[in-house]
Amino acid sequence: MNIKRFLFANIYTVFAFFVEIITILTLININVSLTVLLFVIFSFIVISLLFIANRINTGKSNSAFFRKYAEGLKTDEVNISLNNYEEKISKLNAVIGEMKEASDGNLHIPGFADVFESFNLITVRLLSELNSAKIFKVNRNEFLGNVAHELRTPIFAIQLSLETLEDGAINDPKVNLDFLGKAIRQSNRLKELVNDLINISKLEAGMKLSKRYFSINALISETVHELSGIVSKKNIKLAFENITSDKTQVFADAERIKQILINLIDNSAKYTPEEGSITIRTEDDEKCVLITVEDTGLGIPKEDLPRIFERFYRVDKTRSRDMGGSGLGLSIVKHIIELHNSQIKVESEVDTGTSFAFKLPT
Repeated sequence: MNIKRFLFANIYTVFAFFVEIITILTLININVSLTVLLFVIFSFIVISLLFIANRINTGKSNSAFFRKYAEGLKTDEVNISLNNYEEKISKLNAVIGEMKEASDGNLHIPGFADVFESFNLITVRLLSELNSAKIFKVNRNEFLGNVAHELRTPIFAIQLSLETLEDGAINDPKVNLDFLGKAIRQSNRLKELVNDLINISKLEAGMKLSKRYFSINALISETVHELSGIVSKKNIKLAFENITSDKTQVFADAERIKQILINLIDNSAKYTPEEGSITIRTEDDEKCVLITVEDTGLGIPKEDLPRIFERFYRVDKTRSRDMGGSGLGLSIVKHIIELHNSQIKVESEVDTGTSFAFKLPT
């Protein structure tokens, strides 16, 4: 293999060598004088040495070109662990731009174009990785800021209620139970937030699903029965329309699908006014079952629809926090559905209602 590579890389030298051998043999056969023969041999040696020297210089030139830009990509030990992605990306873009401009004068050199293409591919991939790391850093900082804000709200409310009781309100029968109730509600909200943070952390880490065949209609009926008491407090009608046969089974993680239904129904109940309705519907769709959760609630503005599945995103931040919830419910729904190799679709119209739909395989 090494001999073949050598011959291919030095094809012109090998060709010249054979031509010279043939020339020398021809001159010997026609009885050329020794002086002429020696001159031809000497000329061959000189030309070969010049060609080899040119090849060596070309190799050195290629090495020097790429070594220059490789040095430019190096990061000193002080900055290597810093998250200064803007500076690193700017530096890399400058190196790529300068390298492309300088390469035009070297493309005639044998082998340069292939090496340049490979080197350029590496720098472009490095740039892509830096951009991904930058986005991750922004998302992480935003997430940590949101978590801190969401935790602070219930903690502050609990602290305020307890301090008020400590200052004497505990002895006032007119307000003591009210402040205790506020502390309990905020404690439950805090618990819900922590549980949702744990859930979404597991989902993003690639939670393993326990898939099996089960009756989707039976699961929905059970969930509707369990949540009917919650929605009835607001005089909201919770209905289930099972167009799909009760014998139809889906292949999924029943516990996680129930979590999806609870989150969607709970979300609809928060934003549906009194005397409204929430309808869960199942329909056959080829080799799947289409599940829809539809309400007659406040609706979601069109500009907010692309972001409603983001963690802690709230359409009406003040009103949403007053209604409770962690702000992670829809994000958890999206993650679970994607783990089932499906997608959730949402349609909404302000003051008319919202519809969430997803499919499960049968």
